[in-house]
Amino acid sequence: MFGRWRHRSRCRALAGQLSGQNLTKYLAGCADIEIKSLAETPLISVDLELTGLNAKQNDIIAIGWTQIDHGRIQFASNRHLLINAQQSVGSSAVIHELMDSEVAEGVSLDRGLRALFKAATGRVWLFHHAGLDVTFLQRACIAWAGAAPPFVVLDTMQMELQLRKRRESPVQQGDLQLGKLRGHYNLPRYSAHNALIDACATAELLLAIAARIESSGSLQLQPYVKYF
Repeated sequence: MFGRWRHRSRCRALAGQLSGQNLTKYLAGCADIEIKSLAETPLISVDLELTGLNAKQNDIIAIGWTQIDHGRIQFASNRHLLINAQQSVGSSAVIHELMDSEVAEGVSLDRGLRALFKAATGRVWLFHHAGLDVTFLQRACIAWAGAAPPFVVLDTMQMELQLRKRRESPVQQGDLQLGKLRGHYNLPRYSAHNALIDACATAELLLAIAARIESSGSLQLQPYVKYF
């Protein structure tokens, strides 16, 4: 309860401090989010592709997202944006298969963030391994909007870890990777790897985890929400 109150206070305080319009609507919507059951809570599943894992040194080169309403993935909301980064993709191209020439044709990071936060307004964020993506987004927002915004987050990796701890089930290295967890829940394997596919894959994983916890489809999300 305290975390939720502090989150609302941060959103409202930031909204009053910012002179630009980049985050004001998002902050207003963020402060008023009501976290109820999965069926009652709007979500946005997001994934980033990065040139590396250091938010101080590396860049965002792709953003993908899809929205979840009434416990269902809204595939019509799918977006995938390549970001024209200042840094070469380097060896990270082995993972995300994006080349410098493709990234060079992308939109600016400012434009990508504007579209993302518009889509995220009034929604709980969903990630797989949230800490990494949120760190990159908050750092990017400082340059774009002058502040690091708060996030209300569900993290499928942390949800599964929490469930396994309750069951006293061992967790081996790699068990909580997105692809490995999808296999555990009998979800299909996606061979391609990009930000949108991973965002959709994370959304499907959330629904599978929720169905296993609460078969009626009315999983209450508050116990799994984190505030960043």
